[in-house]
Amino acid sequence: MTNREIAKIFDLYAKLLVLHDENSFKIRSYQNSYNTIRQISVSLIEMDKAELMKIPGIGKSIAEKIIELKSNSIFHDLEELLDKTPPGVVEMMRIKGIGPKKIRLIWKELGVESLGELEYAISENRLTLLRGFGKKTQDNILEQIAFLNSVKGFILLDKAENIAIELLEILEKRFVDYRFELTGELRRKMPVVSSIDILTTGDDEAILVGLGDIFDMTEDEVRYNGIKVNILKVEEIDFGSKLFVTTGAQSFVELFEYNGFESEEKIFESNSIPFIPPVFRDSLSTKNELFDFNESDYIEQNDIKGVIHNHSQWSDGANSVLGLAKHFKKKGYEYMVLTDHSKSAFYANGLRVDQIDYYLEDIEEANNNIGEFTIFSGIESDILIDGSLDYDDAILERFDLVIASVHSVLRMDKQKATNRLLAAINNPFTKILGHMTGRILNAREGYPLDYDNIFKACYENDVAIELNANPHRLDIDWTWLQKAQDYGVKISINPDAHNMHEVDNIKYGILMAQKGLLLKANCLNIKDAYELKEWLK
Repeated sequence: MTNREIAKIFDLYAKLLVLHDENSFKIRSYQNSYNTIRQISVSLIEMDKAELMKIPGIGKSIAEKIIELKSNSIFHDLEELLDKTPPGVVEMMRIKGIGPKKIRLIWKELGVESLGELEYAISENRLTLLRGFGKKTQDNILEQIAFLNSVKGFILLDKAENIAIELLEILEKRFVDYRFELTGELRRKMPVVSSIDILTTGDDEAILVGLGDIFDMTEDEVRYNGIKVNILKVEEIDFGSKLFVTTGAQSFVELFEYNGFESEEKIFESNSIPFIPPVFRDSLSTKNELFDFNESDYIEQNDIKGVIHNHSQWSDGANSVLGLAKHFKKKGYEYMVLTDHSKSAFYANGLRVDQIDYYLEDIEEANNNIGEFTIFSGIESDILIDGSLDYDDAILERFDLVIASVHSVLRMDKQKATNRLLAAINNPFTKILGHMTGRILNAREGYPLDYDNIFKACYENDVAIELNANPHRLDIDWTWLQKAQDYGVKISINPDAHNMHEVDNIKYGILMAQKGLLLKANCLNIKDAYELKEWLK
């Protein structure tokens, strides 16, 4: 172990002491030890305690910890601090520009415990509620989170898609005689992807050389903007077959005869099956399903009449009620449901009871000024630990629509988590169950649930389940949509918009709905304003 490696360990220890608000004298001592140790030229790890204590700046306590490092590569006091610090919070300390004091604020005030949760909190404007966090700081944090996530090897669909589109444009401009097509998990619109896979008729080696100025290349891999890139060469005559096979899914591919085709369309035609876009292919695994497939049965963007689940400046949103409404109307929607955070979401500036009157008056005034567009009043009410909602019935009955969501105490076993949601579903004011598992992609897993009991209760109480279209969530997972439909449950595709432009997140909800074969008839948002009003009655 080198002196610099020892110094880094003491630096981590000092930062953890600050994070846990330990004694300031102790903190300074270990901060100084970091600077002292990294400048010493002789190897400390080979010294005994007496030799170490002769070095200026190294006292008894630090010397003893260096001795511990000889055999354990960690010392006991550091291990204790790490045990009581969420691993994601430790990872957050890798972000340059924000020290442990600010990380402590983020952790303790917002309940953020990972890089993914931090990125999501920024997207919801939550850091602006903390003292000392300006736009420049937030932009810096987002850039570094993007880098740290890319190193992990997985990236969210929306970001991967944007990077892939940019890369394809470069390829097509530089190599005009070659054909390029996206394939693999990105072409199938998986929620997270590990690589950008591109099929080409060109010379893959020549392409790599020609793009050496934009690619980061090692012996093992090629990366573009932090994400792994695979460029696969194929002859034109086999392009369709190779595109079909590399797109997947494997269980889908195995149902076809596919060799020797120039286009995918000819493969489907030869197998007497209607063309099936890649996004649907993960959910189709039998011949009968293929023969019966009719794309027009499934939800599309044009079917969505209204925007449900939106946040304004009344909680942690960026825009006014009227500002959101005008933008959504311009986008072609017929209505929106405003669902700002409730009082328990203090970290998101949730609505206090004494603000409700003014909130509802603002919605009414916006309705009077928007013309042919309807604004429904709603609230995203926190589900408390026992499953109750955080307003009493007299408050809840004042809203047109209540989304019940869990935002805190996410670590529960399956039975407790299920019972908590069941209690919320059984509340007569709950109309939509929001982001039901609480997951954040690449950041935290959803809590375990008894899906059958949840779906059964939602059907019996006429409660819709949200497909939260924020690319960080995409919750409920698409793999459960068919079962939810089997129970007769309605699905609401919601952007969870915190600014007017996030309405476009609906696109990703639509893609997940298509992956899960969501029928139009089972989507809540196909209702127009009048039909939604009748359903709410």
